[in-house]
Amino acid sequence: MGPETGFGSLESIFSPKMALTKKNSINVPLQISEGSSAHGEAGSSTMDLFYAPRSPFSRKILTVIVELGLESHIRLIQTDPWNDESLRRYNPACKVPTLLLDDGTALFDSPVIARYLDERAGHRLVPAGIHRWDAGRREALGDALAEAVIRRFVERMGPDCDRIARVVARQEAAIAAILDQLEAEPAWMEAPVDLGHLAIACALAYLDGRSPELEWDRGRRLLAAWFYDFRARPSMTIATTPEIGAFRTAVSR
Repeated sequence: MGPETGFGSLESIFSPKMALTKKNSINVPLQISEGSSAHGEAGSSTMDLFYAPRSPFSRKILTVIVELGLESHIRLIQTDPWNDESLRRYNPACKVPTLLLDDGTALFDSPVIARYLDERAGHRLVPAGIHRWDAGRREALGDALAEAVIRRFVERMGPDCDRIARVVARQEAAIAAILDQLEAEPAWMEAPVDLGHLAIACALAYLDGRSPELEWDRGRRLLAAWFYDFRARPSMTIATTPEIGAFRTAVSR
């Protein structure tokens, strides 16, 4: 997914809404496959996650990690893929998030990373059977929403012209249509938390902060109520500011 970082000079648009804590996170042991060269804390594999704080796709993976209780197995490496080419040696597209496994294998982008972590932790966020397709569809909607918000933001930074106006209008149409569909099909809001919920919540958090002028929650009562409740979940608040201690092996580059 897109390496959205706020272009470095823009101040952060996110701030934690509540104290960050691990006490309610799910502690699931990381399962090490046979033949892997495990190392790190408690003899378990430690993986490097290249991320950007403002990227909604990075945030999505951070929430996945917290939901699965894998914080202590991840070393965070903050990077700016717009200005730092060092990530390209692992990910030719030079995008975040990128997960570097202990054997040197790099995984990207967020759907692949999320499913890898979920499988290693025992399939907690990807439902079995027919429900996995609904979760995947909702994940795709969340990712598409985030992409549209990013593209709209980037295009509006350019000079006024007909081409840019058309691109911005197209992104706004996509944003509105995705939000309307999520509002019109509220049954998913009551389902057990899965990868689709996390993708949607992270996209809405990004939309809420990056483009408040769109007032996305106006006229979407069900979706807004769900999001403003869901964002208080520990995984969401920890993912907002992971560097303050939730990820005990966190480093910055």
